[in-house]
Amino acid sequence: MKVLERKSHEPISLALAELLSRRSITAAQLSRTAKVTPGAVSRYLSGERGTRLERRGAEAIERIAAALELEPDYFREYRAWRLREIIVVAPDLMDDVYDRVVELARLRGLIKERP
Repeated sequence: MKVLERKSHEPISLALAELLSRRSITAAQLSRTAKVTPGAVSRYLSGERGTRLERRGAEAIERIAAALELEPDYFREYRAWRLREIIVVAPDLMDDVYDRVVELARLRGLIKERP
């Protein structure tokens, strides 16, 4: 059964480390359960891997999330990868997604209006 957790806004290295600590799971245990190499888990934890996912990395995150009984979209890098993949198969959505993100960024004061 998947655990309902609020999606993380932290980099995968911090989100994964926090999950392992909170659940008292070692990186080695996660590696075995998720069926990913210990080196891969180590690179995710150090931030060397996962900043921009490709299909193979997304599949590893899916296995890690399943081992932790989470949805893979818990991790922000997975959400970013998924958005890119959706835009590739449905490019007509790009304008709507872009407009909405820019609108939200303006409302939050993250970007300013152009003159």
